Amino acid sequence: MAHTPLEPIDLLDTDYADILANSSDPLFELQLVRFEVNAASARTTSNFLTLVRQKPETPEQWATLTQAWEVACEYKPTVEDFRLLPELLWETQDSVEVDWLLIILN
Repeated sequence: MAHTPLEPIDLLDTDYADILANSSDPLFELQLVRFEVNAASARTTSNFLTLVRQKPETPEQWATLTQAWEVACEYKPTVEDFRLLPELLWETQDSVEVDWLLIILN
């Protein structure tokens, strides 16, 4: 088994442990931190992208996605935003994370 060296990132052990224990996508969140995204923004972005990847099936899941959208994008999603989601995300999954990451980080 090949071992990859640990990359030095500017995180306390407790922050690293928090990401591993509480992040919806720890590897992605750590990658954002490596790209010098602050910890709060990395968590918000990771949470939003994790939720938006899968089409919500229940009203509670839609409410969670709406709340994450408001936090990540800093505006309340419109009906048009939600109408476009299936076309943009759930029917074509190619490079979704990269496209959304570029939108969010710009």
